[in-house]
Amino acid sequence: MALGPSIEGFKSCIRPVVVVDGTFLKCKHQGTLFIATCLDGNNQVYPLTFGIGDSENDQSWHWFLTKLQELVGEMNDLVFISDRNSSIAKAIARVFPNSLHGICMYHLGQNMKAKFRGVEVHDIFYKCSKAYRVVEFNQIMGQIKGIYARVAHYLIEADPKKWARIHFDGRRYCIMTTNIAECLNGI
Repeated sequence: MALGPSIEGFKSCIRPVVVVDGTFLKCKHQGTLFIATCLDGNNQVYPLTFGIGDSENDQSWHWFLTKLQELVGEMNDLVFISDRNSSIAKAIARVFPNSLHGICMYHLGQNMKAKFRGVEVHDIFYKCSKAYRVVEFNQIMGQIKGIYARVAHYLIEADPKKWARIHFDGRRYCIMTTNIAECLNGI
C-alpha cells in the first residue's frame, strides 16, 4: 500500500535512496510487514510504501519490490539500502536492474560481532565504513587486519562497494544504516 502523495513526492523531490526492511508481525494475523522508506530534505522519515506477506523469502520480496516499481517506475541513480538478506538482493537485482544496492553497516557490524566473539573492532569498523578518502579507508582496514586478519577478510568478502562510503558507486546521501525503516518497524 502506498499513498499517492507519498509516491508523487518521492518522484519529484525526495533523494532517490530507499531503505527496505521486513519485520515479523506478532499479532493474530502473523506474516511479515515489508517497508520502503526514505528521508526528506529535513532528514525526517518519509514513508514510501508498505506491504504484508507470508515471510521474508525470494517470492515475497520480489512481489513487494515489483509493486514498488509499478508505483515509482524507472529512476536514475536509484539506491537501495538493506540488511544482508539474500532475498532482498535478488529481488532488487531482478526488479530494479539499473539501481545500486548497499548494505547497512550496523547489520554488518552485528553479524561481525556474532561471528568473531571477543574481537573488539566495532569502533574501528564504523570509522572505516564512514571514511571519505581511500587513504583513510586503507589505513583503517590495515588497523583491522593488524588486530584480527580474519575480520578484515570477512569485511572484504562482504564487498566494500556495498558497505563503505568511499567505495560505493552511487550516492547514499550518508544513509549508512536501515534505521529509518527500523523505526517504522517499532510502530
